[in-house]
Amino acid sequence: MSFIVIEMHGGAAYAIIATDTDGNNLVFENREEAEKEAGDCQDGLVVEL
Repeated sequence: MSFIVIEMHGGAAYAIIATDTDGNNLVFENREEAEKEAGDCQDGLVVEL
């Protein structure tokens, strides 16, 4: 399984996938790492792919 984090700050119309400093989407292999990243977002949502 893979997970991504969607930043929902400002509502669904402004949702973006969390990225690294190079602009690449962050993809996590376990939910715990994704949840940690979501905690660093203003309104993070973990999505299982």
